[in-house]
Amino acid sequence: MQTLTRIPAKTDLKLHYVGVGLIAISSLIFMLPEWGTAATDGSAFGIFWLNYGLAAIYFMAMLLERVFSFKRPFQHLNYLYLYQVLFIISCFSLNREMNIFQDSVPWLEAFVTLFCATLVVYSFQERLPKLLNQVLLFILGAGIMLWIYYAVYLLPLYFISIVGIVVLGISLHTFVPLWVVLSVGFGVQKTASKDRQYLRSFLAGAAFPILFGVFFIWQWHTRSAQIDFYNNDFVIEENESLPRWVKLSQHLPADYLTERIMKTDFVYQVPSTSFSMWDMPGENFTEIKRHDPLVTLAVFFLGVPNLDRKEKVKILESMYDARHQAEQRLWSGNNLSTANVVSQVRIYPRYRLAYTEKVLRIHNNMPNSWNEQEAIYTFFLPEGSVVSSLSLWINGREEKGYLTTKSKAQTAYNTIVGVEARDPSVVHWQEGNRVSVRVFPCTPAENRQFKIGVTSPLRQDGRRLVYDNVYFTGPSAKAASETSVIYLEDQVAGLELPFGYKLTRNNAYKRQSNYQQDWSMSFEAPALAKGSFSFGGNSYKLVALPQQLDHFKPQQVYLDVNVSWSAREFRQVWQLVKGNQVYIWNGEMVQLTEQNRAKLFELLQQQNYSLFPLHKVKHPGQALVISKSNGASPNLHDLKDTPFSVEMADALPMQTAIRVYSLSEQLSSYFKSLKELRVITAMHGEEGQLAALLEQQQFLKTTPDKNIVSLGASGLGVVKTEASLAGDAPDHLLRLFAYNHLLQQIGPRYFCQDFIEEELLAEAAQANIVSPVSSLIVLETQQDYERFDIQKSKDSLGNASMNASGAVPEPEEWALIILAILIVGTITLKPYILK
Repeated sequence: MQTLTRIPAKTDLKLHYVGVGLIAISSLIFMLPEWGTAATDGSAFGIFWLNYGLAAIYFMAMLLERVFSFKRPFQHLNYLYLYQVLFIISCFSLNREMNIFQDSVPWLEAFVTLFCATLVVYSFQERLPKLLNQVLLFILGAGIMLWIYYAVYLLPLYFISIVGIVVLGISLHTFVPLWVVLSVGFGVQKTASKDRQYLRSFLAGAAFPILFGVFFIWQWHTRSAQIDFYNNDFVIEENESLPRWVKLSQHLPADYLTERIMKTDFVYQVPSTSFSMWDMPGENFTEIKRHDPLVTLAVFFLGVPNLDRKEKVKILESMYDARHQAEQRLWSGNNLSTANVVSQVRIYPRYRLAYTEKVLRIHNNMPNSWNEQEAIYTFFLPEGSVVSSLSLWINGREEKGYLTTKSKAQTAYNTIVGVEARDPSVVHWQEGNRVSVRVFPCTPAENRQFKIGVTSPLRQDGRRLVYDNVYFTGPSAKAASETSVIYLEDQVAGLELPFGYKLTRNNAYKRQSNYQQDWSMSFEAPALAKGSFSFGGNSYKLVALPQQLDHFKPQQVYLDVNVSWSAREFRQVWQLVKGNQVYIWNGEMVQLTEQNRAKLFELLQQQNYSLFPLHKVKHPGQALVISKSNGASPNLHDLKDTPFSVEMADALPMQTAIRVYSLSEQLSSYFKSLKELRVITAMHGEEGQLAALLEQQQFLKTTPDKNIVSLGASGLGVVKTEASLAGDAPDHLLRLFAYNHLLQQIGPRYFCQDFIEEELLAEAAQANIVSPVSSLIVLETQQDYERFDIQKSKDSLGNASMNASGAVPEPEEWALIILAILIVGTITLKPYILK
């Protein structure tokens, strides 16, 4: 064996430490975009040049110190390892711009980082103990399989890269994985020639990812077969009223494997059968696109399950709450971020409500000024809340939204954005206390700014009132700054604010920090105000609405069983209700007995969620449904146009509200929507509270009063009277009444095609609120409004504002005011006129 030239130890250490230092600097530079300090101005390519430059500097140092030779490239491996780590960092930096493969999944990022760190430490192998070197070789053995994968992955680019080497050598990055494999392999061979234990450690490490990959592919095969069997079962089932994706999402394990299978083509990059070897994920699912070698290998060897894209989306929405990611897009929004958030909250303690305004600025990170993208936000509102204002800044000026029907707003937005590419913004109602906001266009030339206003009842928690923040998901806000101000209309006792709020003036508190999503504030509940708000010949007043219990003795009890039930809960509930007629839904109503209950529970507990068919309840006024949920399920909109929804549309309008008792505080999305629409009357608590209600033969009152609405968890209601009374209450009372009254009127007709009526539209327009029948939209010009027959509402409260307060004068009151001004003006000016 040829003797290797030995470099003096002093030079060894000096060049070694230079390499380690350059790696530390390169790593910090690489992380700058992740910390939000460089990606906002399109300078990620500049970061690549810095990383690439550091690798080039160390290469030049290796040449000057004569520790690298093109004739003998693997002669001094200790330095070569450090150089390769610098080049690996440069590779991933370049990939941010060129997207040869998508962003690495977290485990892959950690594995690459561990491999690089191990390679740095192993470069000091001559100074390390044998046991530590064996551990390092085990990790390098595992890592080398990853670099073999990368080398094969990039195989289609080798020829093009050879041609492109003349362009500043950038295409050399294509060969880095192959170079790493050869250098580590050469180094292990040299080390193993001295001690075979090193080779065994390396091979053991290499076997580990191979075995894990085989295990993952076997799991993928098993889960794919499971999907096929469920598909077959669906075909042979008779009278199935729910679509196939519901059965799959109910029974497939809600684990990482199912999620990866369903996100294939949407999120994960996979092999292609077309000329291009690699398919990029679709743009219609707004989650960060990922590269996972395990998914790639599974798809390469086994393919994807026999499911269409629509079914996958529905399964993701139901099992993993991916509704925001699945929103239909007209333009990409991949390069958008939320730059700033301004939150203003005005609290009306004596009226137990709040008005929140959030102003968001959207930044487009692309360097090209012509790039146009669409921002989509989902705002999550406290129970009973309603959107009452929308504004978009156009040419530096705030333009307020017009209220119109949901269909007109959708048509106008799609036409202008999809065809004409001009300025609109729209907000639509969604089920589950959510709204979606769309803003277009967002360009790198300027930050787009919009404002949304939300009217909310305060939540009552014992003797305290709680305000829960309105939060959102959408373009990333991890680097966004936020200024938040809370205004209190009255003095309160026991005020508890989140950390960072400081009193700036009387009853105003301010915080400046990074964007905070999950926070709340509370104070002791003051006496309820007696004032009212008058408009349109009616007055609206806040009233205490404690839980009103009616006499109720259920004749039939229905158990809605799924995975969230425990065996103990099922036994205890059975002991409470077994004296009644007890039914369970298993594709048909089955009466429970001592003989069949254990078997049915075991079968139904395998479901991730349940969709209890309320329309199958024979005597709704005498029935009690006992349920429990972990929150997952489709919502009502997902089920539209299915036989299940058609049957509900036929039966529910003829039924009274059905009583539902939940053993969990959280309702499923399905039941939450039905509660919003007053189709069910829901209570929640533990088995002990249920036992007390059954013993006392009581339950919540189910018959609504058409002139009073309940405000969710506030313990309050708003009552409407046909009289115009003087008062100083905020106009938000009317907005809250109108929204909850609309839901109450729509109720079980939500599934019907003709539930939208002029009367409902008129009520929404008067209060200027977003609802199932109405949306707020901002268009660029008055001609746009006229073209789509969108008119500014007359006799309407208009957009809510932070400074609005008190009653709005009636039309006849305006006439009296104008007449009084004319009389006073005439008397005042008459002497001067006569002169």
